[in-house]
Amino acid sequence: MLTFKIVRKIGKMLRGGAGKKEIFLGALCGVLIGFNPVAGLTLALAILVTLLLNANVGFTLLGVLVGKVLCLALSVVSFHTGYFIIHSLGLEGLFTTLANAPVTALMNLDVYAMVGSLPYAIIIGIAFGKFMDTTVTKIREQMVRAGEHDKVGKVAGNKFSKLLMWLVFGKQKISTADVLAKESPLLRKSGLILVGSVLIIGLLLEFLLLDIAVKKGIQSAIAANTGAEVNIEKAHLSLAGGKLEIENLQITDPDKPSHNLVQLKTLAADISVGDLLRQTYTIDHLAGATLKRNTLRDKPGAVYAKAGKKRDKAKEAAKEGQPGKSLEDYFAKAQTWKNHGGKAYEYLKKRKANAEAIQKGEKPKATKEAAVADAKKLGYLKAAADLVADRPAWTIHRISIQDIQLGDGRPPQIIMGSELSSHPELNGQPTTLAMTPVGGSKPSAKIVLHFDDPAAQHEFAVNLTGIALGDTLETSDSFPVNISDGKVDIKANGTFSADELALPFTLLVRNLKADVEDGQTIMGMDAKTATEVLSSMGKLEIDGSLGGSLLSPRVNIDYDKLTASMKQALVAAGKKELSKRANKEIDKAKDEAKKQAGEELDKLLGGEEGDSTEDKAKGLLKKLF
Repeated sequence: MLTFKIVRKIGKMLRGGAGKKEIFLGALCGVLIGFNPVAGLTLALAILVTLLLNANVGFTLLGVLVGKVLCLALSVVSFHTGYFIIHSLGLEGLFTTLANAPVTALMNLDVYAMVGSLPYAIIIGIAFGKFMDTTVTKIREQMVRAGEHDKVGKVAGNKFSKLLMWLVFGKQKISTADVLAKESPLLRKSGLILVGSVLIIGLLLEFLLLDIAVKKGIQSAIAANTGAEVNIEKAHLSLAGGKLEIENLQITDPDKPSHNLVQLKTLAADISVGDLLRQTYTIDHLAGATLKRNTLRDKPGAVYAKAGKKRDKAKEAAKEGQPGKSLEDYFAKAQTWKNHGGKAYEYLKKRKANAEAIQKGEKPKATKEAAVADAKKLGYLKAAADLVADRPAWTIHRISIQDIQLGDGRPPQIIMGSELSSHPELNGQPTTLAMTPVGGSKPSAKIVLHFDDPAAQHEFAVNLTGIALGDTLETSDSFPVNISDGKVDIKANGTFSADELALPFTLLVRNLKADVEDGQTIMGMDAKTATEVLSSMGKLEIDGSLGGSLLSPRVNIDYDKLTASMKQALVAAGKKELSKRANKEIDKAKDEAKKQAGEELDKLLGGEEGDSTEDKAKGLLKKLF
C-alpha cells in the first residue's frame, strides 16, 4: 500500500499541473530548508518564503529530503567554509553586528555550519531545481508525443488503459500539453493569506508549547557544556511575568553515568523578556532549593562527549623541575582533580585574554584550533563563533541556592553569589560565590573572580570540617601506612590565576584509623605497635601550600613542622598507649595481690591460730557494739 502511494505521488508530480517555475521554486526552496542545520528563525523564514512563493509542495518536500541528506554529509565542509567566511574574508564585523542586533540575533548567524552551508545550499538548490524542471519537462514532452501517435492513442483510449493511468497518475484536470504551455506566476495567489495563517497558528502553538520548547532548549544548552544527558521534569516560562521555573533538574555525571553530577529540586529565575530578542538571557535573581551531588540515577544517563582532556605530557615534563611533590604523590583521585584543573586553566586563560584585549580596545581573535575543538565536542552543525560584542550572552545578577546536601554527615549549606556571566570580562564586576552552613555566618568556601581587572589575582578561601579521609589520602613507600578512616579539617586562604597558585593551607587530621604493613617499622616501632599508636593518635596538624599552576599544581609541605607535630602526636599517643598498658599491669598486679592476700587469710582462718584470731575478733566486736 505504501509503495503504491509513493508511485502514485511520483506519477502525479510528473503528469500533474505544476508548471516549470513551480517545480524549480519547489526544489530550490526545499533544498534551502533542508540545509538549515539549526531549528531557529532562519528556518522559519525559509518556510514562510516558500509558502509565499508559488512553489510546488511535492517538489519542495523532495528538495527538503535532498537538502537534509547533503547537510549532514557536508557538515565538516560547511563548518570550515563558515569559519572562512566569518573570520577570513573581513566580514567578522558584519556578522558581529547581526549576531548582536535584535531579531537577527535569533537567526543563528554565528553558527559556522549555518553560514558555511548557505553557498552550497544555493548552488545545489539551483542545480537540483533546474535538473527537476528539465527532467520533468522532457518526460512530459515524451508523453505528449507518445499520445499523438495513432497506435499509442488507441491503446491509451481504452477503458483498461484509462484505469491504469488513473491508478498511477491520478485524476488530471488539464492535459499534459496544456501543462507544458502553462505560465506560472512567481507568487502564490493566496500566499499572504497562507503566510498569515501559518504565523497565527505558529504563535498559538508557540504559546501552547512554549514550556516544552523551553525545557528542550535548557536541556540541550546544559548538555552541550557537560557532554552528558540532562533531565528536567517540568519547565514553565511566563513571558508576561518574566518568570522561569524548573523542577527536578538532573545533570548526568559524564565520568559516572549511573549518577548525577548535580540534582536540583526547584529553580526559579526572574528574566528580562526584552533581552530575549537579542538572544541574551539576563536573570535578576536565580533561586533554587535542595541541591544534591553524586546521587544515583533511576537509569544511567547518556554521555555525548568525554568529559575532561588527557594531560599534555610535554607540559608535564617541563614542570618536573618545580619544587614540591605533585598531587599524585598525595591523593588517589588526583587525576580527576587535574582534569578539572585543565578545564579551569583553559577557561581562565580565555577570559583573561579577552579582558586584556577589551582593555586595549581590541576584540580577541578567534583561532581555528579552538573552533575545531568546540566542533568535535558539540558537533560540526552546532559549533558557533564567539561574536558577543558588548554584553555577555547570559548574566545572573544574583543567585541563591538553599539546602545544599554535601553528604558525609556535614550540615546543609547555602550558596549565595553575584554577577555570574558567560563573558564576565564584559560585565565589569567581580564574580562571587560563597557557600555557608545553614544558620552559620562564616563561609565554608568562597571564591572571587576578578575578570573585571586582568591584572588582579582571583581569591579563594575554604574552611571545611569533618571531611572523611577514607581512601582519598595516598601514602608513599617511606611512610607505608594504609589510611582506612578518619576526619580532616581543611583551612585555606590565598590567590590564584591560570599560571600561578598561592594557596597556603592547614590540614587537621582527627580520629585517624590506620594500619602499618606487616614487616614495616615506623619511628622504631614494629607494625603492630605503630598501628596501635597511630589509631590512638588524637590529632595531627599539617601545614603546606599549593603552588605551581592549574596545569601542574605542586604540593609543598612544611616538613619540619609536620615532623614536630607528628612526633608530638606520636609521643602523646605512645604515652596514652603506655599509660593504658601500665594501668592494665597495675590492675593485674592489684588483682594478683588481692588473690594472694585472700589465700593467706583463708589459710590463717582455717587453722588453730585461725580459731584464736576469730575468737579475738569476736570479742573485740562485742566490746565495740
